[in-house]
Amino acid sequence: MKKFNKSVFVSSMMLIGALAAGVAPQEASAGEFSADQIKKMGIFLSNFTECSFTKVSKGSFVDNPEDMVRFAICHNWINNSKRFVFKKKCGAETSEFDSFAHLDPKFVAETIKKYLDYDFKEHRSSSDYIVYDKHTYCIPAADGEQTPYVQVVSAKKQDDGTILVKGSSYYPDAEEKADGNVNVTAVIRPYKWNGKNTWSLVSMDMDPKPFPD
Repeated sequence: MKKFNKSVFVSSMMLIGALAAGVAPQEASAGEFSADQIKKMGIFLSNFTECSFTKVSKGSFVDNPEDMVRFAICHNWINNSKRFVFKKKCGAETSEFDSFAHLDPKFVAETIKKYLDYDFKEHRSSSDYIVYDKHTYCIPAADGEQTPYVQVVSAKKQDDGTILVKGSSYYPDAEEKADGNVNVTAVIRPYKWNGKNTWSLVSMDMDPKPFPD
């Protein structure tokens, strides 16, 4: 999986604003969900944590369209890098080389629909590092640093149809495995996207774990 430079990407957000490996413990999949479903839930949540969205909800995303843009750009850079076209210009910035990665806005909307079940139309720039010119999104091209992923350890259906998920974060870049200590609580909603069964995010709260020494 290609690594996104959050030292550039995340710090720029602060200036103005994936795969989960390993099989979940047997008891987590012995009831309502299979081991494969449990593993896929971890992958689903890791798509957010690898972009440094660890305390989020669908509501908070909808209230902050720039966050949805950041998530979608980051997700595509890590997981769908072939969608980007490299050029010498991004907004008012120019480079001698093809230093800027451009993404069609349709992929931003598609990613937001896939993971949040939200029809995104609020296209806009998001910080000095994500520029939208009414035709394309562009960012400085860069590679990156360590991110946490999630291994799900339990999942339970709730009365409203959502699923309460608990998990343990870990850093695969450190060749680390999840230690089973629950520091992630999430609620996801079963959802069919492009004819496939998946989930959309309702909320997630991850307590931080430091990168291991």
